[in-house]
Parts: sequence; structure tokens; C-alpha cells
Amino acid sequence: MKIIASLAPALLLVGWLFSSPTPLAAADAEPYTPLVYEGGEGIGKGKHIVLIANDHEYRSEQTCPLLAKVLAKRYGFRCTVLFGLDDDGAIKPGAKNTPGMKALRDADLLFFFTRFMNLPDQQADALVDYFERGGPVVGVRTSTHCFNGQQGKWAKLNYNYSGDDYRGGLGEQVFGNTWHKQRGQSHYGQNHVMGSRITPVSSATDHPILRGIDSIHAYSGAYKSQPPADATPLLEVQVLNTLAPSDDIRSESPVVNAGWTRDSYVAPSGDKKQARVVYTSFGASEDLQDEAARRFLVNACLWAAGMEDQITPDLDVRIVGDYAPTPYTNGAFFYEGVKPSQLSGWDSRIMPADAPVAGMDDPKSAAKRKRILANRPEMRARLESPAP
Repeated sequence: MKIIASLAPALLLVGWLFSSPTPLAAADAEPYTPLVYEGGEGIGKGKHIVLIANDHEYRSEQTCPLLAKVLAKRYGFRCTVLFGLDDDGAIKPGAKNTPGMKALRDADLLFFFTRFMNLPDQQADALVDYFERGGPVVGVRTSTHCFNGQQGKWAKLNYNYSGDDYRGGLGEQVFGNTWHKQRGQSHYGQNHVMGSRITPVSSATDHPILRGIDSIHAYSGAYKSQPPADATPLLEVQVLNTLAPSDDIRSESPVVNAGWTRDSYVAPSGDKKQARVVYTSFGASEDLQDEAARRFLVNACLWAAGMEDQITPDLDVRIVGDYAPTPYTNGAFFYEGVKPSQLSGWDSRIMPADAPVAGMDDPKSAAKRKRILANRPEMRARLESPAP
């Protein structure tokens, strides 16, 4: 009896660990199964790509699973997609919880599409660990300003961090830019009204990432980016007077940079890491309707992973399954209540046809919806019709 009594505290602890998922959520072993597309045969077999989708505005939760499907189905990569989630485990753009970060431990590449994140320390720890080991990364659009409001030990990750030890936070130190008009980025042209034409810079036409790339149309508005001194420029962007593809150039907006590569970055510890980096300022979900946009991102992933010899101008970048992107904006037009598991399988639709679209019945956002959809007649008709 004395032996049993002495073991009681340990037995209670074991029972608590295995019966209570909530405390484990804050421990190293997260009780969460992320969305994984298991690749088969192909050039990427045996390699693992983690894609993090957590931004408030540009529908990274649609871009990332689409790209993951292409990389897994067409080329054999194992692709894990991590999302910002709400308390019910549904995908929520810009959420303060991105479980599954331990997947980064064996990742060969990180595809990063985030904006103004504010994460629990444990999740930020896992991300920092990836950069401390010098992992390669492809970042798009708002990933230059990936953290905001992060408190405590990882406050230095914030986009507006002003300390000399990590100025501009993770975005500036890894990608070379942050949201700062003088030394980084700012809007160029009018979002939702002016689309953009993105083309290779003349000095980089022989770069492996640009194989098969002639011109990309982006619905996302242009950024005026100022690449870091150590960058190799790849892309430039011309603002259009139309949202849709056209030859109607906004002549008062000269061409500016839209993407580059780097061969190193500074990790949060302050150590310089030799690692391949690709950044581009397009990437909203609507942009990936363009085959050339998908091709650039696939090529970028291959190059960053050290597989440039496998890049050919005719790589298969066809969409896998069905794709129905919604307009990018803050606080509306994202699919609600969708669990990551609903996107599994090659034939799944991104996003599910029966998922409600946020803000469609909100009278407070009616004017905003009307303004955003004014230049998207086909999308307006689809969103305003009943789901099949």
C-alpha cells in the first residue's frame, strides 16, 4: 500500500497528460494534425516543404494550399500547410495561433506568407529555430512585415522594431525589406483598382527562377520596394490603370522592383546564415490564376531548395483540384468555418463551395464590398449567386 501511495502523484500526472489536450497545446507536443499533401514519385521525393499561411488580407490561406498541391502532386514533395486557426480549429486569416510549427524541424524549405503575426512564444520559438539553423526560405507579399505586436522575448521580430540589434524585425533581416516608406516598402498605385504587370529585369533573364517566365499579371497592387544592397534583382512591376490584364499602362508610375534573391540573412540571434532567399511582392490568391505566377513560385521553391538543375521552362504547374479564390481585403471575403482537413485530397476545392464567405451580409461593409467587386464582374456574379 505504501508503494501505491508513493506512486499516486506520478500516476495522476500520467493520467492528466493523456486525458487533457488543453495543457499539451502549450507543450512541445502539439495535439494537432496539420494539413499534409504526401507527394509520390518526382524530383521532390524525400524532401519536405512547410508552407505557413497566416495573413489578414491577401488570402494566403488559399495561395498556400494551392501551391502545396502543385508541388506535391506534380513533383513529389511532401508539403505541410500551417494556417492561423480560431478557437474551433477553423482557418482564420491573421489568427494569433498557428499550431503545427514543429513540422519545421525537418523542413527542407519554408514557403512564408504571413502578415502582422502575433504568436505564442512556443510557436515563435519553432520559427526562430528554423532560421537559426539557416533554412532556405521563399517569402511573398506581406512577409516583409510578418510580425506586429509580438511581446516579450520575440519583440525584435516585429516589423517596426527599431533596435540596432535587429532593425526592421524578421522581415527586414531575412528578406531585406520591411513596411517602411524610406528604406523599405509602400503601396504603389491603388489596390483593388490598379493591377500590375510583372516582368523579368533585363539583367536576370538567364536566372534559373525565370525560366519560362515572360510576363505575370497580378491583381494585387504593386509595392514600391527598395531591395537590399546584397540582392540580385529578378522582377520589376509596371502599374496598370486596370485591375484585369491589359495594355493600359499607368505612365506616371515608372517601373519599380518586384522581387529578388539573396544568399544570406541574419537570424534573430544576430548570426549571419548562408541560405538561399527568394522574395516577391505579388502572391495574393487571385494572382495564382495566372500560370506564369504559379510557375515563378514553383521555380523559386526549386531554386531555394538547391534544385535549379531541375528547372525547365515547361514545368507542369497546372492547378490540382478546383480553385475559387476570393478578393483580397481585410475583414471580408474569406471563407469561414473551414477546417484544414476539408482541403485534403487532390480533388478538394480551395475553398469548399458550401463554406460561407465572410462579410457578404454585413451592412457595415456593403460600401467596401461594392468598391472591391466593382472591377471584378465575374467574381461578383459568383459570390452573389447561391453556392451549388
